[in-house]
Order: sequence, then C-alpha cells, then structure tokens
Amino acid sequence: MRTALIVAGAIVLSMVVLLTSLAAAFWLLGLREAEVAAPTEDYIALVELSGVIDYSEDPLFGGDVISPRGVEEIVEGLLKDEKAKAVVLVINSPGGTSAAFEVYEHIKRLSERKVVVVYFTDVGASGGYLIALPADHIVAHPTSLVGSVGAIAALLNYKGLLDKLGIKVAVVESGDLKDVGSPYRELTEEDIEFLRDIVRAVADHFAEKVREHRGDKISDMSEVLRAGVYPGARAKELGLVDEVGTLSDAVSAARRLAGLPEDAPIKRIERPVSILDVLSRLQLPFIKTQPTVPLSVEVLLMWPLPQLPGIVTLSPWD
Repeated sequence: MRTALIVAGAIVLSMVVLLTSLAAAFWLLGLREAEVAAPTEDYIALVELSGVIDYSEDPLFGGDVISPRGVEEIVEGLLKDEKAKAVVLVINSPGGTSAAFEVYEHIKRLSERKVVVVYFTDVGASGGYLIALPADHIVAHPTSLVGSVGAIAALLNYKGLLDKLGIKVAVVESGDLKDVGSPYRELTEEDIEFLRDIVRAVADHFAEKVREHRGDKISDMSEVLRAGVYPGARAKELGLVDEVGTLSDAVSAARRLAGLPEDAPIKRIERPVSILDVLSRLQLPFIKTQPTVPLSVEVLLMWPLPQLPGIVTLSPWD
C-alpha cells in the first residue's frame, strides 16, 4: 500500500511539473508573439547571430550556437515580410564546423532579395567571417577581431593515456585509410598528409567565397590567406570589411542602401520559438535534445580553437 502511494504521488508530481512547464511555454510563446507584432511601415530588421556555428543545437564546445536550421527559419520569415526592407546582422562568432557553409547559403539567399549589412561586435573569425560574405556592406567595431580565412583539423588522441592504463584497442578495417585519425593509435605521416589535403580543400573553398564576394576589395590576398585575425582598422585596410564603426553606423548604412528615411524604425527579429524549444530550455528530463556522435577528427572553420588535452591540430600550411 505504501509503495502504491509513493508511485501515485510521483505520478501526480510529474503531472504538476509537466502542466506548469506547458503553462510557462504557452506564456512565453504568447509574449514572443506580442513582441514580434508586424509593423505597419517599412523597417530595418535587426538579427543577432552569436556563438559557435554548428549543425547541432547542443554545440560541440558549449555556449550559444548559430545553426543552419535556426538561421533558415529567420531567413524564411524575413523573406515573407515585405515590410522588412533591410537586415542588419549583428555577428559575434569565432566560427565552428563546416555548418558555416550552409549558414552562408541561407544568408546569401537573403541578400539576393534584401539589403543585408553585417556588424561585427567582438569576433567575426573564420566561419563567423564566412557567413558575413554575402552582405552588401560589412562594418566592424574598432576592437573586433576579423578574418581567419582558413580551416584547421582538430584530432583527439588517446593513445598515450591508453598505454598508461594498459588498455589495448583492436581495430579491424576494410582499407588502410579507414582509420585515419583514429584516437587509438599514433598518427603517421601518411595520416597527416591525407588529413591535410582535406583541410586544404575546405580552406580553398572558403578562399573562393572570399574572392567571389570581396575579390575587388581585398588589397593583399596572400596576407588574408595566412588565416590571421585583424582588429577593425587593419581588417579595413586589407579589404575584409568596408567600414570601422558602431551598430549605429551599420544601421545608417542599411537605411542608405535600402533607400529608407533616417527615421525608419528598427525591429529586433528572433528565431520563432516552438513549445518543444521552450521545454528543452527548461531542461526537463523527458525532453531529449538531438544526439551527436563524438568525432575524433573535426575540420573546423574556427578561431581560436579550444585547447583540449590530447588534441593535435593541422592547418593547410603546417
């Protein structure tokens, strides 16, 4: 009898938590709907993109994330809104995984229909810079760090640790390249060259995008392809950005390029939030986030690279 009462109490408590969470979710959704009521006049949309770029919305290195799915939802909403004549993307990102190329495609599609201006706040590096390339105008804060046009491979290796623990791993492979980058054995020179070719291919694709969008503005492409990061003024000298300034300057540029009056309103746009999104943010035990497969090798468009024990890094020019 006592056990039955305990089980019943647990069920009731779970139902109370669920109903309370659902009520909070609906309240937050209603608040969001009130915040994004459509303006009656032409306006400038302000979109903040902050964090690591990754396909997973539980990012590889933690913190905020810019995902292709999230950006696509924002872009779709803006393309349907005829009152949104210009978009200011406020970007603060060190880049991330190759998901940056997909985010780039969504922003390119937006720029084909709307005036797009980018404003770099703190960091616009590597993939964070790539996603800004389709913009009509790029503004960087004087203290922002911009650039890192390139790719890098991060390889996590456990061989030394496994040896100390006396653990041996047997691997059966179908081809001699199948376990390239395996964390269970030392890297060979052949492994490194094979992986470096992959990194070069990704870096070359990135460089092509830079030439496509800013080829006539870049003053020293060889310097840019060293993959360094530069403060705002130096980034402007190199042609990576068009202007050094503030968010106000970016908004003014958007108004000018879109032919809007100086008093044209600004509307902050955020990704549409579903009930599942709200519940997942509440971190309830019955809401599971999408699983990710841990990788021993990751080709990144990122700067700076998080330094984790056992990671070996490869750049195209090492």
